[in-house]
Amino acid sequence: MKTLADAGKIKLVLSSNVTHLHGNGKLAEVTITGNDGTAETVPLDHFIPLFGLTPKLGPIGEWGLELTDDAIVVDTVDYSTSLPGVFAIGDINTYPGKLKLILCGFHEAALMCQGAFKYIYPDKKYTLKYTTVNGAPSM
Repeated sequence: MKTLADAGKIKLVLSSNVTHLHGNGKLAEVTITGNDGTAETVPLDHFIPLFGLTPKLGPIGEWGLELTDDAIVVDTVDYSTSLPGVFAIGDINTYPGKLKLILCGFHEAALMCQGAFKYIYPDKKYTLKYTTVNGAPSM
């Protein structure tokens, strides 16, 4: 295995996990353990971890939820599923125009929280709190 220093290139490592970080005040090496159990310590100048995944339903696929192409169908008003009280956000859901972007997941989470609140507390009023309540101070 060539290291960054040996090759002078970026090395992309797949099917593995970083299992240890090494350094004294500054990261100098990482130990990478492959899915086969082999571990290797690699010196580095820069470390850019990327997280990728493929959503898989696992046992949730047997809950009786409405599914399309191995994704949970949701109502985009509140991201509720076909089972009352069950909501789904992120890459695991589907609806017309679905984009699998983290930004969309944040949007879905905000609407889902409002829907879940209404489901849990049907007689209470939901009050949306803005992150910019008072605006900019005047001079």
